[in-house]
Parts: sequence; structure tokens; C-alpha cells
Amino acid sequence: MEPITHALSGAVIGCALPWKRRWWLPAWAALVAASPDMDVFFVRTPLEYIEWHRGITHSFAGGLLLALLLALIPWLANRRRVPGVPADAPPFNWSLPFAWFVAYLLILHHIYLDCMNSYGTQVFLPFSDYRVRLNALFIVDPLLLLPLGLGLLFKRTDRRVMLGLLLWTLLYPLGSLAIRAGLEAHLHDGHYTPDVFTQELRSEDLTPEQRGEGRWNDVRAVHLVPDAFTPFHWKLILDRGTVWDVAGYTLFMDEPETFIAYAKPPQPLWTRLGEEDRTFRAYERFALYPALEEEQKLGGALEGETQYVFSDLRFGSTIRWVDEIQVQRHGKPTTFRIMARVGADGTVDAVRFITTTGAGGDSGWNPPQR
Repeated sequence: MEPITHALSGAVIGCALPWKRRWWLPAWAALVAASPDMDVFFVRTPLEYIEWHRGITHSFAGGLLLALLLALIPWLANRRRVPGVPADAPPFNWSLPFAWFVAYLLILHHIYLDCMNSYGTQVFLPFSDYRVRLNALFIVDPLLLLPLGLGLLFKRTDRRVMLGLLLWTLLYPLGSLAIRAGLEAHLHDGHYTPDVFTQELRSEDLTPEQRGEGRWNDVRAVHLVPDAFTPFHWKLILDRGTVWDVAGYTLFMDEPETFIAYAKPPQPLWTRLGEEDRTFRAYERFALYPALEEEQKLGGALEGETQYVFSDLRFGSTIRWVDEIQVQRHGKPTTFRIMARVGADGTVDAVRFITTTGAGGDSGWNPPQR
């Protein structure tokens, strides 16, 4: 989730705790709940972003250490006089172990919400870089953000309301997860029919066998990825072997009749790029639905080279205006797109990785890092 939802959820938890609600308790809880996202301040390149973001600060082990550091705030506040607070009424009155315990629970809440996205959270670092992705929530979810914000607008809201909001942050993601699982099962059961659907070709590198009408009985797997306004609206991705078909899927409507077709990367090329460049190796581990969007023969000073553009289809939205806000720059899609220039002899000459400014920006063209 984005940091605002995490901070609001922390403030709600601070208001729900069974102590007198002074301003510093929800403020500290909001800081702790948002703190794992501090990893973005150490990112300088797109490669560092996909390797470090939702990394050690989002893991069970790293979160334990981060919680200890943030627990020092209430512990020190107890030991030092705070202006305007009577000496016999310290602001927290907590022991260090108890403050550590509360801080760790807040960080676990952050990890829980992030695991519900499709980006992936490396909860087992430093022992494993496996990414947990439950594909239940979009990065910005109004059904979480708005109730939390409205609840905090009323300073004297009953603590039972705050407990209800806390319960909502725990149960609502599970409900969305259950909806996704049910819809995927429903769509999978409808595979084995002769029905066809229309393709709007997006990749320039679709072969003649990949073009034309798609058939439901050729679909190997069905994937639902969170889109804007999940759980009512999803991104539907069909796997047809060498092709991905993508469409928006609304909860109260039948299956889409038109999909956008993307070519999968040719496996020999995809493997060679990973062998010759570190960025591609990291991207191949990171990507869920890699697509070859463009294959272009270059001229001029780059005569004889071929430029490839790849993307991960879980990013972006099937709603046009959301997609323009989220992943486009100057009218062109940019987020998590990786590019390569390959010589006539098959050698990788240069690599470029482009994403948003907050995620490292544009790496520019660089020689492969072998």
C-alpha cells in the first residue's frame, strides 16, 4: 500500500489502544506503521528499487530491529521531561520491551497490508528473497483509505469505532482475497468451451500463429491482478502459451469479449539477456507476466542492432485515466520497462531500465553488467 494508508492505519491503532488518547500516541503509531517504507530513501537506481524496496525493512527479522529503534522514542520520552507534561505523568509510561512489542505489531500490520498487493514483499529476508504476493489489493484502495481518514477526522470518535476500523483493515483484505480466488475458479471452469474472443494486438512482435481470434479452450491459466477499484474491478490476464491476453474484468459483468494481446519474450532471448546482464537477471526474478512489447531494427550509428522493449503486465491499469496517472510519462508507458540492444552476433550491447522517479527513474543506456 502507499504510505498514507499505512500512516492512517497506524494512527487508528494508536487511537484504539486502551490508554488515554493524547496526541503523541497516534502520532508515534502512524510513524511506526509507515516506517518500513523508509527504504525508498536509499534507492538511487531502478535496479536498487526492485532489489531493495519491500526488502529487509519489510521482513519479519528486519522489522524486529526497526521496531526496537522506534521503541526508543517512547522509552526516551519517559526518561526525559517533555515540555508541558507534568513530571509525574510521562507521555507513554511504557517499558522498553513493551514499546518494542507494540512497535513490532504495527510493523507486522504494515507487512500484512503490503503482502496483499501484487508487487511482492520479501518477508523472509535475510534468509530468502522470496516475494509474497497475494494479489488482493490495489496500491491505492479507497475502501481502506477513506474509512481510515474519515474516522480520524473526528477527534473524539468512540474507541469502539477505532477498533472497528482496525478490524476492517484486517478483514477487508481477506474478503478481497476470497473474491479473487472465487472469480479465478469461476473463470477457469469456463475455459473448456469453443467460444472465441477478439484480440486487439498491442505487441508489435506477435507472430502469425499468435494473431487472430483467441479461444477460451486454448487458455492455460487465468490470473486476476488488482486494478483500480478492486475488489469490484480487476485486471484479467489469460495465459495462452506464447501470448498474454489482458482485459479489465468487472465483478458484475460477464467475461470480456475483447482482450489486448501481448507476446511473451522468446525464451532463448530471455535466457541470454539474463545470463549477460545483472539488471535483466533481477528483472526476470521480479517480473510475473513479462511481455515483449517491441522489437525494432535500428539504423544509423546503430546499424545491425535490434532493440527490444519488455514490460511486466501486472503494472498499469485497464482504466485509461488511472493508467495515464500511474505508469505513463509524456503519453508513453514507462513503469518497470526494461530495454536491450542486441548486436547481429547476439551480443548484448546496452541495457536500459525505466520506471517512475520515486522508483529510481531512468537508468539510461549502459553496458551490460556481467
